[in-house]
Amino acid sequence: MNVSRAAVLLLLAGPVLAQSLRVLSEFQRVDPFGDVVAADRTPQPREILSPGVARNAFASFQIAATVPERTPFFLFVQTNPPDIFHISLYEELYVKTGAGWIPDALEPAKTPAFGALPYLPSPIPKQNTLSYWLDLWVPADAPVQRVRLEVLMKIGQGWVMYPMEVRVLPAVAPAVLDHHAALPPVTARADASVLGPFRNFLCNARETGRDERLSARRLIHRNALQEMGLARSLGASQGDLRAVILRRIGLGDRARWCQSPLILGNLDSEWFLRVRDLLYRLASAPAK
Repeated sequence: MNVSRAAVLLLLAGPVLAQSLRVLSEFQRVDPFGDVVAADRTPQPREILSPGVARNAFASFQIAATVPERTPFFLFVQTNPPDIFHISLYEELYVKTGAGWIPDALEPAKTPAFGALPYLPSPIPKQNTLSYWLDLWVPADAPVQRVRLEVLMKIGQGWVMYPMEVRVLPAVAPAVLDHHAALPPVTARADASVLGPFRNFLCNARETGRDERLSARRLIHRNALQEMGLARSLGASQGDLRAVILRRIGLGDRARWCQSPLILGNLDSEWFLRVRDLLYRLASAPAK
C-alpha cells in the first residue's frame, strides 16, 4: 500500500477525528456534526480514490472539513498537471429540517477558502464540520490521462491532505442545456434529484419546470442531465441500453418502473454511480 492510499484510508476509517478532511460522492451529504445525513447513509459508501471523469462534463464531490472550534483553517484544491480542470468550490449552507441539519444551498467560495467555527452569523450549537461542494469541469479537449488532485487543509501549523488520482476517460459527453426543473425537497435522499432526468430517458416523461436557487440538489440534477445526454448519444439501440441500465442496478422491468418511478426498492443512495460507470465505460470503448 503506498503512502497516499494509506493516508486516505486513515482519514476514512473509524470515527471522525478532531480535525479531518474527507471527500465523498455527491450523494453523501454531511451534516454539521461530521455524520452523513441520515437519508443518504449506505452500508458501503464509495471510497473516492481514483474517480473516472468524462470530458465536456462536470464531476462533483462533497468535501467535509472537521475542525476544532476557534481554529481557523484554509482549504486548497490543486492538481498535477495543473490547469487540466476548471475548478469551482462552493460552501454548502445548512438548513434545519425535521430530519436534522442538511447542507443544500451553495455559496461560491474563493480558493483557498477560509473557514472557522463557530460559523457566523448563524452558529449551529456543537457544530464541528463545514461542508463544501467541489465542481470539476473537464474540457472536451482534455488529454486522456491520470491527474493527481489534492484537497488540502492548512489548520494551525499543520496540514491535512486528501489525495486523489482522477482518471480522464476517452468518453466525451454531448453539450446539454441545464433546464430549470422542480427538484425534490431537501429532506429527500440526495439521489432523488437524478430521478427526473433518469425517468425522462427511460420513460420519455417530461419534467415539471420551476426556477430553483443554486443548491447541491440542482447540481446533482445538472450532472444527471449530462449523463442521460451521454446515454442518448451512444447509438440507435437505446431500448437495449435502457434494459442494460435497469439490469445493472437491479430495477427489472422498465414498464413497471415507469408506472411507479419513485419506488427504488432496496437501491442504496449511490446507485446512480453505477449507471454513470456503465455509461462512461461504453462511451470510452474503442469504436468497432
